[in-house]
Amino acid sequence: MTLKALMRALLHRAIALGVLLGVGACATHEVEPAFRASVLIDDRGISVPLPPPSLVDEPQQDVEVQGEVVGLEGDASGLVVRILDNVSGSELEATLDADDMFRVEGLGIDLTDNCIEAWLEDDGGAEGQHRRFEASISASGQEVEVVEVDGC
Repeated sequence: MTLKALMRALLHRAIALGVLLGVGACATHEVEPAFRASVLIDDRGISVPLPPPSLVDEPQQDVEVQGEVVGLEGDASGLVVRILDNVSGSELEATLDADDMFRVEGLGIDLTDNCIEAWLEDDGGAEGQHRRFEASISASGQEVEVVEVDGC
């Protein structure tokens, strides 16, 4: 084997090893949330402040979102709850009160097609666990029902 062929074989092995190490490193890395605390929105946590006679006839609404942050250790200053509807792109920020609760109005969503994502974020951009919720119109056509979902 010539020196040139030997160098080429070593180069190919080094590249293959680098690719394997790179893929292995990416495959085992999982993004960890910056906070163990998470945002909770219960079944009554999304509502329409002044609902029309029938939400079925007018599903596009600016809703109020309220909930709490659980598992928060320490001072909550500099923390906000970020709320995003992944369908419409509507987005809001809510500050926490002394009891780690939040309430915000004006999230524009379609009650027949939405995916509301909520998470805690600090002033440096570090994020907590993202949770997803879907809001829908109740059978009566006058109330909003909320369920947590794995993904949407």
